[in-house]
Amino acid sequence: MRPQYLALILILLAPHPSRSQEAAASGLKGPVHSVLTQDFGDENGGSDKPLGSLYAIYDEQGYQSEIFSYKPDGSLWAHTIITRKGNQIFKSQTIGAGPSESFSIENIFDAKGRFIETDEYDGYGILKNKAALKFEDRPNSSTTRRIETNGDGVEKIRETVETTDPENGVTHHVSKVDGELAHDWLIQRDGNGVAEKDKIIFPDGSYSARERRSDGSTVEDRYHAATQSHTYQESDAQGHPIEVIEKSDSSYLRCTYSFDRTGRPAGQINYDANGKIVDKTTNEYTDDSFGNWIEMKVFLWDTKSDTANPKIARTTRRFISYY
Repeated sequence: MRPQYLALILILLAPHPSRSQEAAASGLKGPVHSVLTQDFGDENGGSDKPLGSLYAIYDEQGYQSEIFSYKPDGSLWAHTIITRKGNQIFKSQTIGAGPSESFSIENIFDAKGRFIETDEYDGYGILKNKAALKFEDRPNSSTTRRIETNGDGVEKIRETVETTDPENGVTHHVSKVDGELAHDWLIQRDGNGVAEKDKIIFPDGSYSARERRSDGSTVEDRYHAATQSHTYQESDAQGHPIEVIEKSDSSYLRCTYSFDRTGRPAGQINYDANGKIVDKTTNEYTDDSFGNWIEMKVFLWDTKSDTANPKIARTTRRFISYY
């Protein structure tokens, strides 16, 4: 059985570099030119089976310009070429093994740097989806309309109205799709504009609520109406998740996370409803002279044994070149 830690780490720790240099946002240090990442492992806990690789090229400002994805056998899966200026991506073209696996996305920006149109094409150059955005800015409020048109000409209109009370700092964010409520979101900010509390509610009764403590740490409660389940998450002041609990009438899983002094994931422990350890993993890193890790090993511990007996479950190697 594949350990549950893999999915949770990917979901919770994936970087989001949209508003900063992507190399730095993903934890890379120094003038990085390219990174070849190779993964090894298998479902039975082995660490020598190739799982695929990714080769990313960065420009001198730290933004990605090309990405090559390779299958486990080493053959090319997809090649993405990015045309951009800083964090504004004008075109992203992905060339797959065949036209059916290829696509491209083109973006148009206004003078303020906002998206005003996004066009998606398939591998044959046929327009599959178009999204046009219109903005109305007013004192303490704004309206954004997103009109999506698919290849058959069918339109979907999303209208979002955001209003902020200047007296108490509460922002009310309401979004509707074709006139039907999509979500209702309240955000409470402090005097510096930092969100202290927020809660977003969906039509089916699902919600996500978040609160920031005085030390910068946060607690979250996400309720999924379809499964009648809660996901509780506690994060430290740096945004690292330190505990996640998934709970419903029929299931329970508690995960705790640890990080090293540089903020990298160092380990994870999963517990059942009785507090018994189900899975335990630890990570070990080897760094280069810039402080970037070039090898990461994930160790899976035998929780059924009285003696410590970790084995390597996954190995990731990175080959980094610099300007």
